[in-house]
Amino acid sequence: MLNHPRSVAHKVFDIWRSPGRFTKNPDIVALPTGRYLLIYSDVDAHWSLNDQVLTTLASDDQGATWHKHREIDRADLTAGDERLVTPRLSLLNDGRLVVIVDHDDDGHFHEDQPPGNWLYWSHDLGDTWSAAQTDTGIGGFEPDRILDLPDGRLGVASHLMRGESQEFAQVLWTSSDGGRTWSERGTIAHDGYHRFCEGAIVVLNGGRQLACVMRENHSGGIPSFVAYSDDCGASWTEPQMLPFALHRPYAKQLADGRVLVTGRNVNGGLGTYAWVGDLGEAAGKYALGGPRRKYDAALVGEALMIQNRPEHECRYTLLPPESPFSDVDLEAELRVEASAGHASVAFLSISRLGQLLQVGPEHISIRRGRHDVRYATDMTRFRKVALRHRRGWLQVQLDGETVLHTCVFREETPASDFHGGDPTRRTQFGQWGASGRSFWRRLSYRLGNPSLADFTWEWNAASGKFPDQYQRDRMIQIHANHPAQKPWPDHGYSSWIEREDGSIYLVDYTNAGDVADTAHLVGVIINPADLA
Repeated sequence: MLNHPRSVAHKVFDIWRSPGRFTKNPDIVALPTGRYLLIYSDVDAHWSLNDQVLTTLASDDQGATWHKHREIDRADLTAGDERLVTPRLSLLNDGRLVVIVDHDDDGHFHEDQPPGNWLYWSHDLGDTWSAAQTDTGIGGFEPDRILDLPDGRLGVASHLMRGESQEFAQVLWTSSDGGRTWSERGTIAHDGYHRFCEGAIVVLNGGRQLACVMRENHSGGIPSFVAYSDDCGASWTEPQMLPFALHRPYAKQLADGRVLVTGRNVNGGLGTYAWVGDLGEAAGKYALGGPRRKYDAALVGEALMIQNRPEHECRYTLLPPESPFSDVDLEAELRVEASAGHASVAFLSISRLGQLLQVGPEHISIRRGRHDVRYATDMTRFRKVALRHRRGWLQVQLDGETVLHTCVFREETPASDFHGGDPTRRTQFGQWGASGRSFWRRLSYRLGNPSLADFTWEWNAASGKFPDQYQRDRMIQIHANHPAQKPWPDHGYSSWIEREDGSIYLVDYTNAGDVADTAHLVGVIINPADLA
């Protein structure tokens, strides 16, 4: 696994296993008594086909040990119940605890379908719970936790499909009667292109502003987004890109004013990661995604040298084009070495266009239909290679001369890929194969999009910085999960509390090291020094 320069992985410990089961999506609060209480969904698999049990665990020694506390509800699909998905737990200002949980996506996915978010209430700090409040009026799915808004209302964010665009919208729902009835207050984010979802509401600066940090569910190099509200959620700014890509972001403001965001990293090393900083300063900034697994790369002279090795994968991910109608210029200055001159060593790819350019010591090639079309040339010295796309015509240029070309049809490979396994589903450059090495001097990338903002990114090895320097400096690996984990690496629906000494106690689920269709809960202590 990627050895991330900023990691707290040595502070990870198991907190709960349910034998033969998948322990999913823990959410934690600290009670006034000092007890920690968390809820999770105890299920038969990640996507449960049999039964789910909403379960609370309690710890009376600040998370060192845990015991099963209560079962709040059960669902049995074999008996006709609807699937319970992701519970969230909140301690409200009036002392009540409330759990919100969504139901089967297919039944409550669309804005025209009935709401499927249920509420459970406790007036005695979790010892007893009400029956499910089923007629909430809170639409959508994957809700955030319920929170007290600065104007006295209760609020919760969820996402649903808008019929007009057939795409996700992130929506804020509010209640002015303590949670008995709810209504839609405002659309946080919806543009008909981005798949905004799993938003986390952050109350900033004593309630003067709200922020919503969102997952973008195309992934494939598209980062997380943030939107702001200065009127308690009635209206929101245009969403802005953030310099990280986290699924199920969990975000709150720390005592020192910074915002800490944790979640499943999908644009770099696999595992749960954290970002901490000034959310306002980060809004609108872009950061390239780094390698997802172990790699061998170093700055040598004025070039990035990538040494290809078995089970290594040094690939860097860029923002994808909007569509096959985007103008694209991706140019690299590089050379390669390999013992076998016919072998490919490096590559560049453009998602949405479905294009892959391979580079070997004696050739460059692209795929046309079912065949690789090669152009023989000497790539053992530094050359400028470019992919240029306009109006469906893609040219491969070598030192400014077009040497290969092909047509791009209007519906090519989409840019939807969580983990970067298929290079044609991401816009990437880097290692191809398990032997040889490549030397990269500089890259430039420009997009002219039909409706989204145009985009420009450049990197030069002479700067002394890696292409993913921002991630290396600012992203913190909390716990890793190997790409070979079966059936896939699964983790990242985290939550956490800030303790009086400034440390963070985080909980998450992971299937790392587990047999298929099982997972366990982990705890992590993040010290203030880890967040410096």
